[in-house]
Amino acid sequence: MNKYSTDVRVFIVLQMARCDENVKAVQRAWQEKFHNKNWPNKRTMARLYAKFKRTGSVEDDKKAMAIATATVVTDGAKQVVDDFFAADPTRFVRRAAEMLGIKRTSLQRIMKELELSPYKIQVTQHLNEDHTQRRSEFAQLMLEKLQTELSLLGQRKAGDHCCPKPPPEKISCVVCNILAWCIWPYFHRWNSKRGELQKVPGRDFIPFLHGHDLVQGHWFMQDGARPHRTADVFEVHNEHFSDRIIGLDYPSHFQSGIEWLPYSSDLNPCDYYLWSYLKSKVWQTSPTNLPELKTAITTAVDTIDSEACSRVMVGFQNHLTAVLVKDGGHFEPLYH
Repeated sequence: MNKYSTDVRVFIVLQMARCDENVKAVQRAWQEKFHNKNWPNKRTMARLYAKFKRTGSVEDDKKAMAIATATVVTDGAKQVVDDFFAADPTRFVRRAAEMLGIKRTSLQRIMKELELSPYKIQVTQHLNEDHTQRRSEFAQLMLEKLQTELSLLGQRKAGDHCCPKPPPEKISCVVCNILAWCIWPYFHRWNSKRGELQKVPGRDFIPFLHGHDLVQGHWFMQDGARPHRTADVFEVHNEHFSDRIIGLDYPSHFQSGIEWLPYSSDLNPCDYYLWSYLKSKVWQTSPTNLPELKTAITTAVDTIDSEACSRVMVGFQNHLTAVLVKDGGHFEPLYH
């Protein structure tokens, strides 16, 4: 095996691991890479792979092997691990250790030296004590208001991501007003070169809301997008909704309204229900231009009847109750 370079040895070990020690498969990989059939024989490959599993090294030097037995962090081992995860970065550490024939603790040490982090799926964001307290206070306040207030008005920014292939002429955002009995879509556009509309997004749909009697007695829930949190935007909202605003940073401007919560999409009907539902419907039609996109969104909204809206609002109350039960923490998904 002395005639083979370290790179070739690493290649053999990596292929033996990937191919579950199937020598014929390794030979095919060799021919694809080196364009010849001068591969080591089956016994040589097996011995090299067995030695690597035992020592963590592909080198022949006995002293290096002895050191590798203690540390299991050799250049050869690191190269194999690096190549392995480069080819499939989603492998779990335990399974990777089995496939490479390395102890899991040794693999973790090698990964640390290579600055590789284990692949983890994070379902929810971390909530600290302040977050859970604020979520509990918000849930309690909302439950009380739902007993006395007529409805809540939800507004969130959607847009091109509703369409699998964004049309050339873009919609800046889609405003949906979700109430206990209906949903109103409104298509809002602005030219980024025209300072005023860009400066105060949403100004032009206020008359629309007044025209549908969606201001007096209604609450406005504003998302946290940066263009929606400027002083000018808050001035417009305050003029029409006063203290009936739920929005990030809003209370700091007017000492009224309700501060939006961190990591709380589970408490916004638009987030946990509406947008996912609309996107699933719009994607089915694959609109390719602006008129098709508007039609698809409007049609999808029309499929949500008053009973569905009512269920969503009941679900909102259930979410608030679940937050209190969990002392402000996350809860298992609730279906409506």
